[in-house]
Amino acid sequence: MSTKAAGLSSRELLARQARISQRQYDIFLSQAIKDEELVLGIYTILSEDIGLTVFCDWVESSVSDHGNTTPADADYIKGKMLASRGLMFIDSEHADTSSWMSWEIGWFHGAKRRVCVLPIVRSENDQYRGREFLGLYPMVEEDDRFVLRVPARLDDIVARYAAPKPLALATWMPFQVWARMETLPDYFLS
Repeated sequence: MSTKAAGLSSRELLARQARISQRQYDIFLSQAIKDEELVLGIYTILSEDIGLTVFCDWVESSVSDHGNTTPADADYIKGKMLASRGLMFIDSEHADTSSWMSWEIGWFHGAKRRVCVLPIVRSENDQYRGREFLGLYPMVEEDDRFVLRVPARLDDIVARYAAPKPLALATWMPFQVWARMETLPDYFLS
């Protein structure tokens, strides 16, 4: 349902959709609360445009004060990560100030390995700053038709096959396939 058709703001529509708690999510969004507007846009693209089920803590639970968290909050988030197939780490300028994001990516890497990074830059002329440990994970890209995709880790592919580069081997897959496929080839995992 689009925001225009519902006559609601993006925030109101997402809150309404999220109240219907899912048993399983395609994607767990690891994000900084300071990026609310950006995250709402990404959430909308993934859920409305691509059709994925997406968990974002403050959209579903409407808790935006992470300063007073408890072990019960961590258990709640862990339960939602267990119910999610993959984690998308939104690497914005605020990501490195979030202690939750570091915990989420570490937990998800150890438990499920299906982690990708969405690098955020202010303009298309800016260079993505990256961070050393995020190099372990595939970076979500946009192709020339504006379709999100996840590249394979080429070093892993090359290490498995004799030179020269293998022919007809997929080196990327559409993001919605990466998010929904039950079992992924290892070279698409962290």
